[in-house]
Amino acid sequence: MTILETERLIIRDYIDSDLPEYHKLLSDKQNMYFLDDITTNSLEESHESLKNAIEMNSGDKARRFCITLKERGDDRLIGGVGYEIAAVTPLGEIADPMGWFIMPEFQNKGYITEAAQSVLEFAFSQDDCIRVVTGCYKDNVPTQKVMDKVGFRKEGERTMAAYHDGKMKTRLEYAINKDEWNNPHKKYSDTAFWQVLDKLVAESKIIIDRPKGSRHPKYPTFLYPVDYGYLENTSSMDGGGIDVWRGTNGNSIDAIICTVDLLKKDSEIKILIGCNEDEKQLVLDAHNNSEYMRGLLVRRGV
Repeated sequence: MTILETERLIIRDYIDSDLPEYHKLLSDKQNMYFLDDITTNSLEESHESLKNAIEMNSGDKARRFCITLKERGDDRLIGGVGYEIAAVTPLGEIADPMGWFIMPEFQNKGYITEAAQSVLEFAFSQDDCIRVVTGCYKDNVPTQKVMDKVGFRKEGERTMAAYHDGKMKTRLEYAINKDEWNNPHKKYSDTAFWQVLDKLVAESKIIIDRPKGSRHPKYPTFLYPVDYGYLENTSSMDGGGIDVWRGTNGNSIDAIICTVDLLKKDSEIKILIGCNEDEKQLVLDAHNNSEYMRGLLVRRGV
């Protein structure tokens, strides 16, 4: 049995006893909305799907893994991640597609990102893959964020190319090649940076002490355009906690602001959490409204 371990997860081959949780996950139509092609309607269908996954792992057609949580200590399935082998070339295998899913109660904790990262490492270092391909509907924003976080590169956008939920939808195509994965600059200065930032925020309490519309304590003409605060029990250049801007678009971290302040003679980074495009622009403007301060927006995955 293949077993991969990360800081928080054990990722292993499926086994027959996974069926109760496997069925619970795959038969949840709301949670599997974007994966309706593998959604099951009965325990019998789930059993057949699980049997197929186990059989495919025993050959050379696919690598389908069960995700379990270390801290629970009971090896119960919380999600799945894997890929299929679409082609074998003299230079190595092409995996297409790669995909993942997870139970609702374990979402927004970084588990899928952690699992996908580990499985990509396995694909390139142990499974002779030279290319891994994935994709999603354009309205599947959470999956796009995972793709960006683990290093996938957007290769294309097929407008109104697939039928889903009664309408034609745009498909986004992503991929990563082995040489890109092995590029130290790509791997460590980009993907790993955002993963560490995710972990820092996940393990910290966000304190919003300057809500949207409130006035700056020293400069009363300045109104905060977005909720502003800091991460409790962290430290920044000014001696306080690491600053955050929290928007209205969930809890994802998809940008930072790098600032230089000539009055304080310091520089900092400020984390943008759940900021939509309008909010990002408001935050950027706020850090560039004085001759003494300048800010640079750095987007995730760019």
